Amino acid sequence: MNYILGVDGGGTKTLALLADLNGHVIARGGSGPSNYNVVGFETACAALESAIAMAQKDYPGDIAALCLGLAGAGRQEDIEQFQFWAVEKFPKTIVKIVNDAEILLAAGSPTGPAIALICGTGSIVYGRTTTGELIRAGGWGYLFGDEGSGYAIGVAALRAVLQAYDGRGTSTLLTELVLDRLGLSSPPELVRNIYGADAPRLEVASLAELVEEAAGRNDRVAIAILEEAARELARTIAVVYPKFGTSAPPLVITGGTILHGIYLRTAFHRACEALGLTFTVVRYVPEPAEGAVQLAWKILSI
Repeated sequence: MNYILGVDGGGTKTLALLADLNGHVIARGGSGPSNYNVVGFETACAALESAIAMAQKDYPGDIAALCLGLAGAGRQEDIEQFQFWAVEKFPKTIVKIVNDAEILLAAGSPTGPAIALICGTGSIVYGRTTTGELIRAGGWGYLFGDEGSGYAIGVAALRAVLQAYDGRGTSTLLTELVLDRLGLSSPPELVRNIYGADAPRLEVASLAELVEEAAGRNDRVAIAILEEAARELARTIAVVYPKFGTSAPPLVITGGTILHGIYLRTAFHRACEALGLTFTVVRYVPEPAEGAVQLAWKILSI
């Protein structure tokens, strides 16, 4: 039997979907993060290989086409590096490497102009214009950007906890929630705990759900953090929005932080409205890997 594979490689997890030659998904496999800017190239490749092997374990046969949609693979040299690895691993396979925004667009708005927002561990906005050109804003990594992301929200939470401890900030429910989550007794212990974590960026980003919990309990500090994150996401979209002229484009959204963040989602839509950003439709896409399957299927149809 021959199959096709679509893979979504992100900063938190990797998902591989195995499909038949008609594009119908029949199996799935998951593994850890494969954004090589976060975990390194070798670890990223190991995660990709693990997810693919899990998806294919009950379906022996050849992979006719493979599409990898990878977070962090925005430059041509990044794509070529993964292309070389994939061709070596799957010598009988037609391989296509794209960034994660392209598979999101394929899953949520496969044709025509559209805007894609990814808000998970990191954040980025892509636009596909009427000419098919991809334009972007944000996504510069946790040191230089990723505004509004899970990581940015987590950092803001940690700062709020330590500022409250110092007396420089307002008392917040986040102190109790964060310390309980990490099994700590006082805020100063956060320094060693976070800096000494195996994956500190992922550890920090995971705290975004605690900010959502605190906001749901009317914690003013948590609400302010999420409101600011929402404004940052809307401002990033506002940068690419004028490229679409007078026509409102569709907006497709993915990423665990915003998919699971009820308060963040609501605040984000308010922030877009405040900036005059309107969309023909807003689609939330839980599994962009489905777009990778579609792109792999199209390879065979050419």
